[in-house]
Amino acid sequence: MLRLRVYTSFCARARVPLPSAAGTRLALQHRPHRTTLIGSPARYYSNTSSSPRTCPSCATPLPTALPVCPKCSYIAPLSESMSYHEMLGTSYEPNPFVVDVPQIKNELRAVQAVVHPDRWVGKPPEKQALAAAMSSRVNEALHKLSNPLRRVEYILAREGYAGEETDKLDDMGLLMDIMEAREGLANAESAEEVAEIRAENDAKIQEILREIEQLAGAKDWEALRTAAIKLKYLQGIESAAAAWPAVVHDH
Repeated sequence: MLRLRVYTSFCARARVPLPSAAGTRLALQHRPHRTTLIGSPARYYSNTSSSPRTCPSCATPLPTALPVCPKCSYIAPLSESMSYHEMLGTSYEPNPFVVDVPQIKNELRAVQAVVHPDRWVGKPPEKQALAAAMSSRVNEALHKLSNPLRRVEYILAREGYAGEETDKLDDMGLLMDIMEAREGLANAESAEEVAEIRAENDAKIQEILREIEQLAGAKDWEALRTAAIKLKYLQGIESAAAAWPAVVHDH
């Protein structure tokens, strides 16, 4: 009854005719149970540069992928074409969505050890400015790559398929699930009810993450953009559930 009421409400707001009673029952029939993914295969790709980078000033091997030498204090601006993946020592190919988050967090610490502004105190102002800008960019790289939604949005933007704030979910079945979950959270009276909604939503998140990984590997950017919109809506439910019993707002 809840799904029927949500579906009827959606149709009224969207100004579309309601299907027949038989058609409605068929559209909203119980879906097969989905199993939550426990972990994912460890398919990580490391930086495979064939030769170590060396400092153009003193020829010392550079400790990171950045043009910074702690030995002679050489520092140069980052190339605009340099990916966040490369900044954090991981490869963009063959699949930019597959990232070892603990590895890039460790790499960030190594990078900040050579570019953090505190290390450049007393150096010429232009070098201090470069170090500060570089430190900010690598922090942004970790922020983007460590979260699946931000990561896929970054990949799409880099490939010329950036999403818009006005992007809407066009999967009617998933939209009904989203609306039902939001109403369930709004009406939930116990943490157990919220946990159940959260578990069902997490199963959908894991399913779409598998799809996103496959699409990113296949370089199917149009389909990946559609999948990213689905993930954004599902993440909205997760955020609302995590904030319960705060008021749940529509996406």
